[in-house]
Amino acid sequence: MSVKSDSKARLQPSPEDDEAPQPLYAAPALEKGLDILELLSRQESGLTRRDIAEQLGRSVSEVFRMIEVLTRRSYLVQTGDTYVLGMRLFELAHEFPPMNRLLKEALPRMEALAKAVDQSCHLTVLSGPRQMVVAQVDPPAGMGFSMKIGAMLPLLKSASGRVLLTFQDEEEMERLMHLADPDATEAERTVMWRTIAKVGAQGFAFMPSNQFSGMIAISYPILDLRGRAIAALTVPYVKRLDNPSSVSAEGAQVMLAEAAADLTAALGGTVAKAHEPAKSRRSGSGPAKPDRPLKATRQRA
Repeated sequence: MSVKSDSKARLQPSPEDDEAPQPLYAAPALEKGLDILELLSRQESGLTRRDIAEQLGRSVSEVFRMIEVLTRRSYLVQTGDTYVLGMRLFELAHEFPPMNRLLKEALPRMEALAKAVDQSCHLTVLSGPRQMVVAQVDPPAGMGFSMKIGAMLPLLKSASGRVLLTFQDEEEMERLMHLADPDATEAERTVMWRTIAKVGAQGFAFMPSNQFSGMIAISYPILDLRGRAIAALTVPYVKRLDNPSSVSAEGAQVMLAEAAADLTAALGGTVAKAHEPAKSRRSGSGPAKPDRPLKATRQRA
């Protein structure tokens, strides 16, 4: 009996077993399929089977069956002899419960915002070292700056990207900054830290577009319970010349702030305190610019 008892005791996992390094298991077929998806996600145009095989360092016969299965399951779309990434991954991402809830709460508020300011608005989320547009609403008149859903945008140059970057833990900010621009000089990093500090201090981004002349990008974070940005709600403001009574950029900022706070509250996040319009603040000395970001003062919803 004692031998059997000892044998059972030896079969019980010890605390040290949980901390021991786990073996790396190989799944060649799965890795092959993921390699194909990741390769095509970086392509602006399609690739042939031979192109895919060459870029992955494999033979055509190695990728043939995997491409056929991915196409049949709608992860890839065949056009002639080339293959592009299908919308299946995008659909899966939107079916993920947190994303589904975000869009469900965001879209009616975005529609009301676009109508009130007579400008388009869009919602972005982090996607690695970039951001992805997950929702876009045009103004009722149909005239405005439109973003393609699924478009991948840079983090460091755009208002929405800076907002998403600013409202993260400092360790995560540093990681994302390095991934977004690994070759940045120390001077460039210092400038970016000061920019992030300004966004954090005022609680939003209000800046001339770095990509389009005459556009003002206004962006607010959608925050979780810990005050981290799960999304950025942005109005790419373009002044209407045919309507003198149209909402000003400063007016659009106030309405955007209210919509972002309302969406954050609906998601159970931490709502930032209201800030004065950017125009009146610019007339003063403006916030300090330390080398590390200052987060906006927040209060529980």
